[in-house]
Amino acid sequence: MLRMEQVAHKHAIKPLLALAFLAGLPTVVAADTWKGSVRVKAQADNRYNKNGDYTGESWQQLYYDNPDAQFKARVSFVGRASTDIYREKLQTYQAYLEKEFRALPLTVRGGRFEKSDNLGLYLLDGGQASYGLTSLPLTIEAYAGQPLRVDHVQSVHGKFVAGTEAMFKLTPNWSLGNSTWAHINAFDVKTGFQAMQQDLTQVTEDVLVSQGVDINGDVIEQQQTTSTSQTNATTTYRLNAAVRFAGHLLGQDKPMETFIKGSYAAEKNQIENAFVDSWWDVMKNVRLRNYYEAYRPKQQFVTFRDRFYSAYALGQQEVWRGSAEHRVTDKLRYSLGAQYASRDEGYDGYGFNGGLSYALLPGVNLSGAVDYLELSSHENAKSLYLSGSHALNSKTRYSLNLALREEDKTLYGHNFAKGIETEWQYMLQNDWVLAFKASYIDNTQLYNEYLGAFQVTYFFDRFQASKP
Repeated sequence: MLRMEQVAHKHAIKPLLALAFLAGLPTVVAADTWKGSVRVKAQADNRYNKNGDYTGESWQQLYYDNPDAQFKARVSFVGRASTDIYREKLQTYQAYLEKEFRALPLTVRGGRFEKSDNLGLYLLDGGQASYGLTSLPLTIEAYAGQPLRVDHVQSVHGKFVAGTEAMFKLTPNWSLGNSTWAHINAFDVKTGFQAMQQDLTQVTEDVLVSQGVDINGDVIEQQQTTSTSQTNATTTYRLNAAVRFAGHLLGQDKPMETFIKGSYAAEKNQIENAFVDSWWDVMKNVRLRNYYEAYRPKQQFVTFRDRFYSAYALGQQEVWRGSAEHRVTDKLRYSLGAQYASRDEGYDGYGFNGGLSYALLPGVNLSGAVDYLELSSHENAKSLYLSGSHALNSKTRYSLNLALREEDKTLYGHNFAKGIETEWQYMLQNDWVLAFKASYIDNTQLYNEYLGAFQVTYFFDRFQASKP
């Protein structure tokens, strides 16, 4: 526990400077709003240890907003105790102040806050400034500080990161040929430059060979190995870009939208995290989808549903999916598609996927999905996923998910997995919410997995309207 307190004290110093300023604010200000929540959770699972672990967790969040003063603040803390020492934590998760200067117009934020970009999801101990040009639909943002890793997310952890971004939003009236053939009425562009500094440690081993004589008079050689480590600071640079455009294609009754983003790593001289997602309503009730992504997944442990999608893998990969979705009625729709996956190990493969969703009754939704992928390494996976959710009333909601997966892997052979997950939410009062979640996955080749969690959340707020 002493170790946890020392770590928490070390990482909480900078955000607490912001808290000290926040504490000096007047407690009663016109048109201000205080709101927040306290969440307590108890969980048992064997995701990290097949023998199981027990974890208790508490989150406290506080938001402050004063539109008249153009001022915002947020504070959140997390405390966690667990039989798994790597989950233990006592930390100021976020603590920042944000001030808007509308006359400029400029928005400044300082403290510890979340950021999400090509590096993943991480916390930043630093500052951020956003400037909006009044003459153009252009916003320029700059940020700098020390990045911190978020729990169980494969993101950045370095000494320093800084970057700038420019966001340009247009509402054009562009046409290609006849205006009914192709038309663009929304066009957004985002570009950025980012530099990050982190320490890289290199370990070298030196082998010293010496000769001696044993008790029998024979000459023998003895080896002694010594290792030395050297830490060097290295800086990496990345260029980021994203484009979104929307309009219609081959008719004003055929809307479409496309989103493209990616980043270029200078030290690797290659494009990474490329992403393309587009859809087109080719007919009134038929939508075509096209999805491509080249990436390394950010989270080691994904949702229960994603666990059973064969295209998912932890390493660097490329994934393409194309599908056609048909809305038969307002309650029933289905989709059929193909997929392609390429892994960094050098093999690739093809497969198909399909989905079906049906609104049985008001508040009752059913869905199903199938997924199949065959790789050139003779590995394959077949998955079936069924899901249902039901809102019993305005206070109670539950869901049930079932999954089957049969796979052949080079690493562990043939495995047949059967999974079940259920989640319940109940609003005890307007400010008290209870939640329960449980899942179990039975494997024939791997060890079985389970998770059970119970959570209580209390919401509070204080709102003061503007004075007339």
